[in-house]
Amino acid sequence: MADEVELRAGSVDSPASLRLLAAYEAELVSLGVVLNHGWSGGVTPEQLAPPIGAWLVGWRGAEAVACGGVRLLSPEVAEVKRMYVDPSARGGGLARRIVAALEAEAAALGARVVRLDTGREMAPAVALYRSSGYREVEDYNGNPDAGWWFEKSLEA
Repeated sequence: MADEVELRAGSVDSPASLRLLAAYEAELVSLGVVLNHGWSGGVTPEQLAPPIGAWLVGWRGAEAVACGGVRLLSPEVAEVKRMYVDPSARGGGLARRIVAALEAEAAALGARVVRLDTGREMAPAVALYRSSGYREVEDYNGNPDAGWWFEKSLEA
């Protein structure tokens, strides 16, 4: 199922991305997450675009079903932001493909380390990140919506 989804570069402020991000925010709220800053969290579209970032959209035919971005925090440290997979596209490994693709984008930007945060209520995301080689670290960004912070070295 995940292999029927094509990951393509996109823009975080495109209609397809904004629809996915609205669904992401609605799902978080339905889980009881109190959002202190909405989906953008102070991240601008420019930060998720070349030359300091990237934004990917997963397309199943003409339907956008997943998204995620990466931005540089410093020349050697990148951060994954706003990764989301629509429920209709879950369970086939798509989230793992997106993580790997965002790591590749981070490496192409020159990063040696990638970081991310996720909400305390996001047990499936935590399991995905741990099984993808991320290790828990201290709060690195002060995100009031996060409950977990992770980091992974991109060097073999």
